[in-house]
Amino acid sequence: MRRWRAVTAGLTGIVLGAGLAIGGATSASAAPAGHWGTFTVSGSSKAYTGTMTLPGFPATTFSSNSRQSTVISGASTWQGPSTGPGAVYGSSRGNTYINQRPNADSPTSSAASTTTYTFDGATPGNGSWSFVLGDVDADQATISATVQGGAAATAAQLGYQSSYNSCSSVSAGGWSCPADPGGVPAGQDTPTWDAATRTLTGNAAANDTSGATAWFTPTVPLETLTITYQQRSGFPVYQTWFANRTAAITGTATLDDTPIPGATVTVQAPRGTLYTTTTGADGTYSFPELPVIGGYTVTITPPPNADGTPSTTTSLNTVPGGADQVVDFPFTAPQGTTSVIGTVTDADGNPVSNVPVVIVDPSDGEELVNTTTNSDGVYTGSDLPAGTDLGVSVGDEDPTTITTGPAGGDPTALDPIEAPAAVIATVTGVVSLDGAPVAAGQVVELLQGTTVVASTTTDASGRYTFHTAAGTYTVRTTVPEPGATGPTQNTGVTVAGGASAESNLPFATPAAPVVTTTDQPGTVTDTNGDPAAGVDVVATPTDPEAGDPVRTTTGTDGTFDLTGLAPETEYTVEVDGADPVTITTPASGSAAALAITVPAAVMTPTPTPTPSAPAPAPTPGGGSGTTPISSGGGSTTGGALAYTGADLTPGLIAAGVLVLLGGGLLTFRAVRNRRRTSHLQD
Repeated sequence: MRRWRAVTAGLTGIVLGAGLAIGGATSASAAPAGHWGTFTVSGSSKAYTGTMTLPGFPATTFSSNSRQSTVISGASTWQGPSTGPGAVYGSSRGNTYINQRPNADSPTSSAASTTTYTFDGATPGNGSWSFVLGDVDADQATISATVQGGAAATAAQLGYQSSYNSCSSVSAGGWSCPADPGGVPAGQDTPTWDAATRTLTGNAAANDTSGATAWFTPTVPLETLTITYQQRSGFPVYQTWFANRTAAITGTATLDDTPIPGATVTVQAPRGTLYTTTTGADGTYSFPELPVIGGYTVTITPPPNADGTPSTTTSLNTVPGGADQVVDFPFTAPQGTTSVIGTVTDADGNPVSNVPVVIVDPSDGEELVNTTTNSDGVYTGSDLPAGTDLGVSVGDEDPTTITTGPAGGDPTALDPIEAPAAVIATVTGVVSLDGAPVAAGQVVELLQGTTVVASTTTDASGRYTFHTAAGTYTVRTTVPEPGATGPTQNTGVTVAGGASAESNLPFATPAAPVVTTTDQPGTVTDTNGDPAAGVDVVATPTDPEAGDPVRTTTGTDGTFDLTGLAPETEYTVEVDGADPVTITTPASGSAAALAITVPAAVMTPTPTPTPSAPAPAPTPGGGSGTTPISSGGGSTTGGALAYTGADLTPGLIAAGVLVLLGGGLLTFRAVRNRRRTSHLQD
């Protein structure tokens, strides 16, 4: 089975995939690839930790006392391909970056936040990686670093490149920025770099704008990088990206033009970083994501006694921007001799690694080759007599007779030799994430000391298995996803011949960040003092990067509570009919309650009937009139009735109606009686 695998020794273990063999010793094959970092963050406000992962880059962790650290997807804000870093590393669109705030919103050094990135092994130098700081406008960022050995980096070594604006209005392929307040044209703001203080400062007016960015490409390897971030006005946030370039070293290993499968290949960087892989069934190997630097040493385990160079040097920065390189390992049998390639398996046909193999001349007992099987259970031998019967002994067992081929021809392909069960030891285990098996294809390596003796991949159940010789081993893999926690290797795994050892590698996803939120209670009443029920209340952050609007509705008593607000953040609280209210949330807990007043609902009264005109006043002497009691105690005859506190008009109208009805009834009865009397008389 063809396996492609590689793990970075001493780092997070970068898995290196399969590549194609390309002829030549150090010829360029393709342009290097650009990458943008992947962030994870955990912890809580003012106590964050996290990781930043880049292919071919040292494992990177960070800690920060920022009051808010958030990983952003890069779907709405990114570095376009026409920006300085975008031209080198490609567009960052869809790649994560991190948003951070100061420790507190105050223009003092004591309120600044400090974020320190620590690299597991110094970073590459020579301009093969960069960091980018964005949205530096109403704020400032002071940068410091330590170089390899611990000394402070100079401003020149930080490698400031330029300041620019990443908005699409000035950078083709960039993001669409909103209009900037303060009279600054959209997309025009840029920060200023002061090398003397190593400080990047936003615009002079400290206006909250968009797209103000600068990028840095360190010129020397760094061990740490620290960004001290301080507010100048408002509620600022800044963005951080990491990016690098990688290139590939690929090649093919052959013996007399025949591919050698399972051979171990290592690449050592100038500062000692070691990368490891093994050749595939066709003899090819690939290190596709190496930092673009010079001075790599590429080494392969050679066939015993063969002619050829097992180690060579190459560089990936031979041209500006770097270039992929090809390093082939062609081995040949010495003149007048021949070679063999064979395999050792168990009873089920599984290849057995690290098993001793000895080839002897039975005519005189001379030992011609003493080797071990490689990762694919393959052994090779060269400088052997042509057309001769020889003996191959596996694990000190009785030799198996083989016959070599002609001198100068292809290596003799030998039938597999089955190793005795008592010689074979098994190392197996499960690689898991949060208790569940990882996906098939996770690379696992078996080491004896610092030498990789076997490599395999997990199956669908997350299990790996090595069939090997008895001994003490280290089992090594990589984290199954960025930020996962757990040991990447188990050391001291001891197993005897005919026995099996279980060595599991459990990982856990990083704990989700503890998000600190606050709430804003309040009451909405109308101008009559009555509670306004069912009214929508919306809190919108002044800075759109601070989160989404938060909505709620008042209860029957007019109260509301806006929950899930970001701490120490400015919001505008809006209610229809009321003036907007600007608030700043506390660091934690609940803010003082708001009292919001809306206009009372206007009630339209039901119209009353228009009263009939009053009856004419009686003429003097024309009968008895009403004599109201005057306020002075005397009496007056005639005239309007004095006001007594009650409206008499409706009563008078009703009385008149009753009188008319009564008169009509009497008339009706009189007529009926007359008719009835006439009828009786007839």
